[in-house]
Amino acid sequence: PKTVPLVQIYLVGKETMAETVTFTGMVLIASPMKEYDKRIEVLTKERGRISAFARGARKPNSALSACTVPFTFGKFTFYEGRNAYNLVSGEIGTYFEEITTDYDALCYASYFAEMIQYFSREGIEAAEELILMYVTMRALKHRLISFSLIRVIFEMRLMMIEGESIEVFGCLRCGNKEAYSVYLSEGGLICTECAAKEKKFANEYPLKLGADAKYTLQYILTSPMEKLYAFTVTDKVLEELKRFMKSYLARYLPHKFKTLDFIV
Repeated sequence: PKTVPLVQIYLVGKETMAETVTFTGMVLIASPMKEYDKRIEVLTKERGRISAFARGARKPNSALSACTVPFTFGKFTFYEGRNAYNLVSGEIGTYFEEITTDYDALCYASYFAEMIQYFSREGIEAAEELILMYVTMRALKHRLISFSLIRVIFEMRLMMIEGESIEVFGCLRCGNKEAYSVYLSEGGLICTECAAKEKKFANEYPLKLGADAKYTLQYILTSPMEKLYAFTVTDKVLEELKRFMKSYLARYLPHKFKTLDFIV
């Protein structure tokens, strides 16, 4: 989604004038504050993950209520206070309400949002992360492929975006494209011939990839975002990919995500 940050003027009280800014983004989480307010975290294209208060969003018929539902995507207008953003209005593009009413889809969406929260920072553009979240929510909504495969795709692509990708196209030593053994200590594929030349690999057990699993990972890393979820795999390949991602993330992402407890 393309947009240009807008700067407007918003009247606060009777005399105070404050600048407002409009960002394209998606609500990651929303939590109650005081009696009628909400605190939200929004992943924005222009300024990364930001926290904001939505005053009166829990009141009946509040104009801000619809703008604070998790996974809502659109343009959000804020005015910047001294220590926080305050939500003024929202122009909603997609609600993804089907996700919030489906327990399994909600669990996966919450996990993806938690991963995005972990990586994103305020003040750092997050255009790729936002597009990834958007196409992933669409995939969860339409259910054309399994949630397990959606998870593999999301994790692998996000790790690439965040600079934690591994080499799955050829041997890191000689470039041999027929390499199928991933050495996590090296960050990618090492062919049999090259591994045999280095003693340090003698006691290391690489992750073996079948041809289909290897091709799938290559596709995930190179496909356009709009085609990221436009394929499926056999159950056997999916299980191989899940085992691979578990080991990969354990090595490169040593963080316990709470929402994983709700995913079978």
